[in-house]
Amino acid sequence: MTPEEIAAWEPFLKRIHLFSGLSSEDLARIAARMQTLSLPKGSTLYQQGDEPDAFYIITSGQVRIIHKEDDREVVVAFLGRGEALGEGGLLTGHRRSVSVRLDTTCEFLKLSRKDFEAVLQESPGVLLHLSRLLARRLAAPQALAHRKRQEAAAQMVALNAALGRMDRVLLTMHLSLQLLEQTRRRVVLVDMNPDSGSAARRMGLKSQQVSEEAIRETNLRDPAMIKTLTQQHPSGLAVMNLPAATLGGRLYGALYLFLNHLREMHDFVLVALSGELGDVERAILAEADQVLLAGSPAARPQFRQLEAEILALVEPKKLLRVWLGESDFEETGLRLPPASQVVPWSEAIPEAFERTSPYQAFEGHPKSLRGIERLARRVGGLKVGVAFGTGAALGHSLIGILKVFKREGIPIDLIAGTSAGALIAGFTALGMEPEEIETIALGIDKAWVYENLFWDLTLPRSGLCAGETMLRFIRSYFGTREFADLEIPYACVAADIESGEEVVLREGRLAEAIRASCGMPLIFSPIRLQGRYLVDGGLVNPVPTSVVADMGADILLAVNLTMPAADRETRLRARRIAEKRTLINAPLDLQSLKELTLPEVLKAPSMLEVFFQMLYTMEYEIAQSRVEVADVVIYPDLKGFAWTDLHRARDLIRAGELVAEQYVGPIKALIPFFADYCRVPIRLASSLKS
Repeated sequence: MTPEEIAAWEPFLKRIHLFSGLSSEDLARIAARMQTLSLPKGSTLYQQGDEPDAFYIITSGQVRIIHKEDDREVVVAFLGRGEALGEGGLLTGHRRSVSVRLDTTCEFLKLSRKDFEAVLQESPGVLLHLSRLLARRLAAPQALAHRKRQEAAAQMVALNAALGRMDRVLLTMHLSLQLLEQTRRRVVLVDMNPDSGSAARRMGLKSQQVSEEAIRETNLRDPAMIKTLTQQHPSGLAVMNLPAATLGGRLYGALYLFLNHLREMHDFVLVALSGELGDVERAILAEADQVLLAGSPAARPQFRQLEAEILALVEPKKLLRVWLGESDFEETGLRLPPASQVVPWSEAIPEAFERTSPYQAFEGHPKSLRGIERLARRVGGLKVGVAFGTGAALGHSLIGILKVFKREGIPIDLIAGTSAGALIAGFTALGMEPEEIETIALGIDKAWVYENLFWDLTLPRSGLCAGETMLRFIRSYFGTREFADLEIPYACVAADIESGEEVVLREGRLAEAIRASCGMPLIFSPIRLQGRYLVDGGLVNPVPTSVVADMGADILLAVNLTMPAADRETRLRARRIAEKRTLINAPLDLQSLKELTLPEVLKAPSMLEVFFQMLYTMEYEIAQSRVEVADVVIYPDLKGFAWTDLHRARDLIRAGELVAEQYVGPIKALIPFFADYCRVPIRLASSLKS
């Protein structure tokens, strides 16, 4: 470094823990031998097992520290500006114990081993100082205990949209606000659209754009300069109006430093880009951790063109397609990958936006707002997944649980079910309210059961009933809809009766998939689907927590309706005693005499009772081993009910409500949305709705 550069870097180096306590002279000797180094995102600074040839100080950007154990990589820390790397190896001579991988384009100050040894010869006091620091670190329980660990690394999200102007502004505004409200973390919206400032103006902020001169007048080496260029929304959202062209030209060389400063000052950086991809936009897309591409039916050609351009720049797994509107993909030939996010939308929303406010625009469109909330939780790594277990009539209790979830505002972003749980979960994924599902359940009596489930008795080769009437009932609600048409991502579980394998159904026709998951063996004939003969998924996965986890849930809730054998025996014994008392007190007739004098051997459980006791005992044992991965497991107390009590929906629903109320606190504790440290709750701030 030159004397001028040393003077510029000295305040920064003094704040680094590694150099704290050194004199200005010693610090100047070290700085004079340091070199600047810049590496692109995705690079590896050094590998575990490498010889220690230098140590580094991060001046801009973010890296992750990775330790490899038995061919498995474990991220042990995320480090950023001001952190030192690799100094221990220079002092001890040991090979690198970890690898360092760049999460962003980074800048470093590097001191080679040769120069490090020269500094120690010139200033022996530096060696003593560094040795003491190293000794204290090695005495800690973990070698990296001094590192600044984070629950999650800062994220930069690029939003590009093939949308009309009003749709784009609405999505940009509400996604940034919901990202703040759902995560309760520091969020900045960087509006780089040509009309940058439109979103800020609609939020009641200044629409003035950041100029090149304003950036040049700040100290680009200081992350705090970001605060001078942003505005603060009452909710706590930071907003920067910065057209992409401003960072082009003479400022392009400082682009990565600028982006890293945004990360250092915030947990989420949402960069709203225009459809045109210039050098600045391309650089941001390459640096982004997630890329959102939004489209709508009115702009399909532009969506496809922009999709192709983006995929040429980023990895496919980093791209999330967001579709505003009905999923009319079969008619248009436009197919979205299963991982895409569909947000219900209407032309009336942007029309209302122009006439009223961005908050009133969603009045009468709750599903659209819920769709943006789900998108924000997905971006924020807070997807709430729910697994509904098997239980036949006991599945009615799931409706009560859903009613409590709705009343308490507990969201559902992913859902899966087995058997009866598959049906209730399917209704939920379809967008039905709990009250609508409750109406269906309350319409079930014993006559309905025979008419809709057991009316199609067949030659008992593989089942007593063909299952066609049950399929007809399911089709009356799902029609020809497919999994891709659902409001909430959904999966159901069936079992291949020939191989005994678990089959997770996530594509194709919904009605047939749910019929497969509900097909209790021996009672219903297997259904042939996807080249397999499928039956009730309770045989292999009674509570599909693993399925919801595989779907990408970050917060996992499960409902286990299975019961231990002892509980079922108590219930059956109580029922038999009640029946016996009824017979004793009944008028004496031939039927009563037969029941009272019947041999004990004939009073034993029937073949069907034995079968179902065996089935549910097996399901209980399997469920106990599967629910451990869930963050919260709800166990409804259903001892007074039988699996055949389909006509007792009202009582079962109430039982579900009662148990769900007990779990509200633990569930809310997992979801940042319910925390009380947001400055202004966005939905309740009347001042924001003017």
